Amino acid sequence: MADPQSGEGNGAAASSAAGEAQSQSPASAGNFFSSLKQAFKQDLDREVVRGHFDVGSPPDVHRYYCLVDAKTGKGETNGVAGEPVLRPDGMTGIKAGAVSFYTCVTAEQQGILVTTGYTLSAGIRSKVAQAPPPPPPAPAPPASALPPVPPPAPRETKGTDVAPVAAPAAGTMLQTEIMAVYARFIAAQNSHDRAVVSDVLLDSKDFVWAQMGGSSLWGHKEAMDAFQEQWKGTWALDPQLKEVRIASVAPNVAVLITPLLFTQADPGEKPSTVPIRWSGVFVKTSSGWHISSIFITPFKSWRAPSGS
Repeated sequence: MADPQSGEGNGAAASSAAGEAQSQSPASAGNFFSSLKQAFKQDLDREVVRGHFDVGSPPDVHRYYCLVDAKTGKGETNGVAGEPVLRPDGMTGIKAGAVSFYTCVTAEQQGILVTTGYTLSAGIRSKVAQAPPPPPPAPAPPASALPPVPPPAPRETKGTDVAPVAAPAAGTMLQTEIMAVYARFIAAQNSHDRAVVSDVLLDSKDFVWAQMGGSSLWGHKEAMDAFQEQWKGTWALDPQLKEVRIASVAPNVAVLITPLLFTQADPGEKPSTVPIRWSGVFVKTSSGWHISSIFITPFKSWRAPSGS
């Protein structure tokens, strides 16, 4: 990931600070569903960077940033990948954020969280200092829900180098990336954010949205115009993440399928909620993962699992 830009208030000095820390054991991955919960409620306009930690071994190293709410001082549980930007208030923000499995509290406990070079206002620093320590990550989901992450391979360190967090298995990394894109899509749909939805969908005339009534809509612009029209009424998507399934079907191509509760109504009419099966084809381009196709089918026999 790119380092923050130079200047006071950003993380330019963070890279050099990493070399001053002592070697530590790799931080363990957090919980799959906790990362999704954070992704769906993420508000990057309000959150600022308080530090970062690195995952993986050269040349495949990923940087994750730990965020704190600039108004409340409440920190996010999981690290976020993205592009650091200097805010007008001198603090460092993040754009195009994607929530990871890795927890900031674990990185901090093991001494691999680098906070040097990130400016926080005095008010935020006092709130962060007074905040109680976050609870430990929730238990991992059943093995059937997510491929297990193998234990990290040991890495020899020299001098003052910091041993970075071991990267997750390829299957787990794929699920992280796909769910980050899906979370952005759902959040943008529910907030009727045309810019974000447009960015998530593949900008192609071959984009297709197969609708529940049996008709198909082709083209990126045509789909965006249709979404914009639907948003004039009630339009809310509630994915049932306990039953989400992701499969890699080809290099740089993945499929996500999940039950979803769809609430819709024309302007002035009473909303109704129906279960549907949402399926999406995701493709990886030079600009990252995008949704290239959406298929909606009725799911009348679906019932929420007990305890949901």
